[in-house]
Amino acid sequence: MQTDFYSAGSMDHTGDESTKVARRLTQQITDGLAEHQRVGSDVFGAVYQEDWDSKVNWEPQYEKERKSDATKSIRMDARNMAPNVLDGIILDETAGPISIPLAILQQITDNFNDSLKIGQGGFGVVYKGFIQSGCVAVKKLLNSHTIKDGPFYRETSILMSVNHPNIVRFLGYCSNTENTAVKLDGPGIREKYIYAENRERLLCFEYISKGGLDKHVTDELRGLEWHTRYRIIKGICEGLRYLHKEKNIIHMDLKPANILLDDLLIPKITDFGISKQLEEKSHAITMARFGSMGYCAPEYLYHGIVSFKGDIFSLGTIIMDLVSGRKEKPNIKNILRRWRYRWNKSGKYPPLGSEQVTKCIEIAALCMSYDVKKRPDILDVISSLNEMETTTEHIGQAGESSVGQTSPYDWELLGIDPLELHFPFEINKHISCSLELSNAREDCVAFHIEPPSTRHYRIEPNRGIVPPQSRTNVIVTLEAQEKAPHDMRCQDEFVVRCTIVNEGLTPENVSQDMFDEKSTGLVDEATLTVAF
Repeated sequence: MQTDFYSAGSMDHTGDESTKVARRLTQQITDGLAEHQRVGSDVFGAVYQEDWDSKVNWEPQYEKERKSDATKSIRMDARNMAPNVLDGIILDETAGPISIPLAILQQITDNFNDSLKIGQGGFGVVYKGFIQSGCVAVKKLLNSHTIKDGPFYRETSILMSVNHPNIVRFLGYCSNTENTAVKLDGPGIREKYIYAENRERLLCFEYISKGGLDKHVTDELRGLEWHTRYRIIKGICEGLRYLHKEKNIIHMDLKPANILLDDLLIPKITDFGISKQLEEKSHAITMARFGSMGYCAPEYLYHGIVSFKGDIFSLGTIIMDLVSGRKEKPNIKNILRRWRYRWNKSGKYPPLGSEQVTKCIEIAALCMSYDVKKRPDILDVISSLNEMETTTEHIGQAGESSVGQTSPYDWELLGIDPLELHFPFEINKHISCSLELSNAREDCVAFHIEPPSTRHYRIEPNRGIVPPQSRTNVIVTLEAQEKAPHDMRCQDEFVVRCTIVNEGLTPENVSQDMFDEKSTGLVDEATLTVAF
């Protein structure tokens, strides 16, 4: 609860000792609030994160089990409680947000029980609330962010004005203020009181079961299927179109953690804590700098310029996350190769898969341009995505069809299997894995494999020639390591370069200069990742 201090008008304020005590008490509470604020893991807003407790490594197992048992008990109690106003809103999809009594939010969260905490950030803590008809999410602002009501009411006003399938549904708010008398004690102080203003500011939303998109972002070889990722991209774009074109709202903190996925993996934009609503202006200047590194537009980060194109920059970064699991400048060929490899392994190829991947990469590159003028409008993004679709069924259907092996792209000189090298790690032991290079062409193809510099690897052979219609096996060995890697999926990457050579060339004649595109022409370059 936020605490503001002021003296009762009828009481004496002149004693020096009482002033010191009041100041000391105020400082103690202020220090406590500062410590509370430092708990946040995400400095720019609380996000809903199911199973958040399981990600905290320091928490003892018995404590996790205790919380799980407590949650089950609260869920059982909720089934027996009488329906409240939130049940009515949840069941009536046309109902708008309302002012919710604090007592109801305390009841459904078991007085904000730690076992129901599902997310925490620099602005607030999010709890799961149990009602008779299901669950809701309750965002409770941290004490240090209830001092001024302006940001709370600005966010509430924005939330009350939006209603879209790709925006998290806002159910209501609570703005509760109480005054509590605090007696001052100390030597030489006659009976005195100061009054603490206790503030509670809360927001209530529909509960989104799958949590943040950030929990689902992976590279091309694992995780969500392409047709699901593409549908998510389309949904985010539709939500952003609604905010920009129908409500004149700039989100300002668009990132995977602020996009939630429901049971059907439909994306819903959330967290409007720092959003701005522009009336007739196309941009604004702000001295405050919030946002999230990696997703924040450079003109906002360095100059405080707020515009719709800032959200477009964030959108481009999110699209790259979904396409490849990476934010950096994309290598389109490498991304397409990895998706084709996955589709061939699964035997399922999404209609227009390659075209959609290529288009999304091109759009993301434009969106992430440092030149604001080169970034597209959200309507341009949606139009560009729709251009490649001959029917709307490509989005609505399951999205995949069973086919045989898809043919290599024209620029793929060698087939490479696998695209991720797996080393079953053991301390102080050499570990090897096999890599197959296949040539389906009528030409001889020379190759050179460059290892990462971070660890000691041995490649046999590291260069050579694959004759037409044949295969070559390469053995890659990780030399003995004294320590286990910190992460079973590391950042090590091998680079395989290929080029067409004349028949009769021997492996001994293969040199590094042969793989210079400027001098030899076509060079195929593939990146192989490493996992332990």
